[in-house]
Amino acid sequence: MTRTTRNRWSAGGGVLAAAAVLAVTAAPAQAAPPPRGTAQVSTGVDGTAPDNGSSAQGLSADGRYALFTSRATNLLPQPPVGWSNAYVKDLRTGRVEQVNLSDSGAAPSGSTDQAGISADGRYVVFESEGENVAPGAQVKDRTEVYIRDRRTGRTELVSSSPTNTDKDKYHYSYNAQVSGNGRYVVYVSSRNDLDPTVVEPEPTTGPSLARPYTWKINVYLTDRWTHTTRLVSHDVNGRPGELTSFRPTISADGRTIGFGSISALLPPEQTPDLAAAAAAAADVELTPGAAEAARHSAPRNVAQPLASNPTSAVYYTYDVRSGTITPVSVGLDGAIGHSSFEATISPDGRHAIYTLPEPGGSTGGHRYHTVLHVRDLRTGVVTKVSGGLPGTSSVGSSDHGSITADNRWLYFESAADNLVPGPQHPGWDVYRQDLRTGRTERVATAPDGSFGNGASNQPFVSAAGTTVVFDSTGGNLVAGSNGPAGEHYQVFAKPTGLHRGDGDDQGEDGDER
Repeated sequence: MTRTTRNRWSAGGGVLAAAAVLAVTAAPAQAAPPPRGTAQVSTGVDGTAPDNGSSAQGLSADGRYALFTSRATNLLPQPPVGWSNAYVKDLRTGRVEQVNLSDSGAAPSGSTDQAGISADGRYVVFESEGENVAPGAQVKDRTEVYIRDRRTGRTELVSSSPTNTDKDKYHYSYNAQVSGNGRYVVYVSSRNDLDPTVVEPEPTTGPSLARPYTWKINVYLTDRWTHTTRLVSHDVNGRPGELTSFRPTISADGRTIGFGSISALLPPEQTPDLAAAAAAAADVELTPGAAEAARHSAPRNVAQPLASNPTSAVYYTYDVRSGTITPVSVGLDGAIGHSSFEATISPDGRHAIYTLPEPGGSTGGHRYHTVLHVRDLRTGVVTKVSGGLPGTSSVGSSDHGSITADNRWLYFESAADNLVPGPQHPGWDVYRQDLRTGRTERVATAPDGSFGNGASNQPFVSAAGTTVVFDSTGGNLVAGSNGPAGEHYQVFAKPTGLHRGDGDDQGEDGDER
């Protein structure tokens, strides 16, 4: 994109104009009718079975548009270009469209593993190492962040620079998410030319065949209306974090950003002793979603560090108006801990959802498993969500929380065997918890309420609370299908009023619509 305006944000945060901040909230969309029952989202042409795996990435606020990535080659009549691509399915009409497309409408040669969607479903952000995806994106083989307007068919480069001085092909941008109306895009990048107000020292050594990577990866926020980018993951002196930050998410209004970081971002007197937390996180069993997030801590085409990759970090929030960074991944005792990279914030930015390791073993032989916590960022109250039924304990990990806009319903993945009464699913499954009553229900069930016969994980619930999408290998989730578990994960959508796996909760569902 062309930067015609330079209303610069300071590295320390600065202040947005009041009108600019208030303008970001998207007009509420009328809720789309949810599917009548569980439906497979990732289907081949004419309903055939996909020939490879797919992964849910998100939903529009009204639950109409489901975003997912897939390695399948038969989702559209023409075989796709690239190993993995991003698609949007209209759950009302069944139409599937590829969305990681260049500005000319062509399919880039590079792959897309992660993507995000705006509240109204109009905008999709994605990463690609393809060449000439958008005007101004001419760096060969370098992963950058783009946004596609599904209404106009235009694709823009988001991770652009007013100076474009960083030509290092081993620097990259990825992990993008977008605010409700598509104005703000947050992402991580190892580039050093994105925020013109931040002056970084010249590196003492350049990339080499032995070390063509960097651990210095930071979070940035781009305002597409003013064509400005600011550094988010800065230390107390306004400098970029020296290590790595991960998986940013952004509230619908663009005012709050959540992200994980292993950098020292706080003043020394505020930085807690995290040695014990880091030690626990090093021997914790990750859920499938968290393990996938850790694998995607760098894009597919980037050389990986020689050291082992981290799998957890302190979770922070960043206030866009004040530039304040706050560590929020605290336990019931108030101690700051390490969360997996699947931590997130609620659509209104009020709640943080994250995991903390808990001792007692795990299903995979680790010493710790992960337990979900929800923190009210206004009151500071922390609630342990996936602790299980009263008087019980478990060694199954839980993670990948997704919460409705009214902050009532939390969906998550878990291997815990004490979340609901009665017989237990033998593997990973998807659950939801009513944060008002504490009631937990199984989500990924067969039409008759029995277990899904495969593993299920990675749920995303629509902000309106009408629809949830999730990944599953189950072959018996859709009415009329009773096949065995599949080899690959596929994406399914389910109306939230049909979660009857552990009792009929229809009388309460009216409050969430």
